[in-house]
Amino acid sequence: MSGIRLRVPAPVRPGGTIRVVSPTGPSVVDLPQRARRGEEALRALGYTVTYGRYARDIPDDGTRAGDPRRRAADLTEAFEDPAVDAVLAADAGAFSRDLVAHLDPAVFRRHPKPFVGFCDNVFINQFLASAGGLSSLYGCALIPSLGEPHDAFPETSRYLGEALDSTRRLVCDPVPTRTGERVNWYAADDTGAPRYRGVRGGWTWVSPGRARGRLLGGEITLLPQLIGDFDLNLDAAVLFWHNAFNGSQPYESLYRLAGHVDLTRLAGMIVGAHPRIAPVQWAATVGDLLDELIPDAGYPVVVNADISHLSPSWTVPYGEEVILDSAAGIVFPRESSS
Repeated sequence: MSGIRLRVPAPVRPGGTIRVVSPTGPSVVDLPQRARRGEEALRALGYTVTYGRYARDIPDDGTRAGDPRRRAADLTEAFEDPAVDAVLAADAGAFSRDLVAHLDPAVFRRHPKPFVGFCDNVFINQFLASAGGLSSLYGCALIPSLGEPHDAFPETSRYLGEALDSTRRLVCDPVPTRTGERVNWYAADDTGAPRYRGVRGGWTWVSPGRARGRLLGGEITLLPQLIGDFDLNLDAAVLFWHNAFNGSQPYESLYRLAGHVDLTRLAGMIVGAHPRIAPVQWAATVGDLLDELIPDAGYPVVVNADISHLSPSWTVPYGEEVILDSAAGIVFPRESSS
C-alpha cells in the first residue's frame, strides 16, 4: 500500500472536540489523575474533551478496557458522531489488534476524521489506511504523552496541535533534550516535579541523502505482525521504527523484521531514539546493524528521531508522504482532501 494515496482528514483546530477512547487497557480507570492531566493539556490547547461510552470499562481480570466489541463500538461511534472532530487513544499498552475484526471499513470511509494513537495503537492506524483509505496520526496518546507528572512537554503539545491541522506542512525538528526518567505513574501525586530531561536531543544521519515516500511503521516488535495482518507492502515507503522500554534487543528485532520485509526496497528509514541506549551509542549500533543487513541499500537513514518512547515526542501523519532529507530535515507536505 506504500504507493496508495490516502484521504487526509479535514483540519482540527482549537475549538474542536476530541473524543477519547480506550482501545487497549483500562488506564483511564487505573490512572485517573494522569488522565485528568492529559485532559488539562488538551484544554490548554483549546480543545473540548469527551469520552467514549465504554472508555472507562474494566473487566474482571483488569487487563483490557472491556470487551473488544465495546472498544470497537466506541471507536466507530466516535467517527460517526458529527460533534466529534478527532479521536485520541487513551493509552497504547496492548490489545488494539483485538478491535480490527469488529470494525466496518465503510464507516471510516464515510466519516473521515483524524485518529491519534501510539505504539500498539498502530493496528488501528494501519486498519484506517488499508481498509478505510484514510491517513491518521501517530505519536501521541492521552495518558503516556500528555499526562505528565507536572505539565505536558511543550513540544509534545505543539506537535499534536500542528499535526491536527492537516492544511499546514509539518516540519519535524529534533528536540533539544529528552527524558527517559521512569516514574511511578500510579502514585497519586498531582503536583509532582517535571521529569528530568537529561538525555541529549538531536538526530544522527547514519546514511545521508534525500527520499520521498509514504511513512509506515511502528514499534519494531509489532511490525512483523502488522505486516502479516495487513499484507503490508513497504516498497518505496519510508519506514519508521522504535523500541519500547521492555522491547527485545535491537539485533533480534531488526533481524526478525528483515525476515518479513525486503529492507533494500525502502525509500528511506527513520529510527526513533532508544529508551535505554545513549544516542551516540544507539546511532552506531543501528549503523552497524544496517551495514550488516543491507550494506548496499543506498537510501537515507536518520537515527534518534523523536518518534520514540522517550519524551517529548512528535505526532506525525501515518501513511502520508514524507520528505526525508539530510540537508533539509524531515517534512510532511500534507494536503487535506476532506
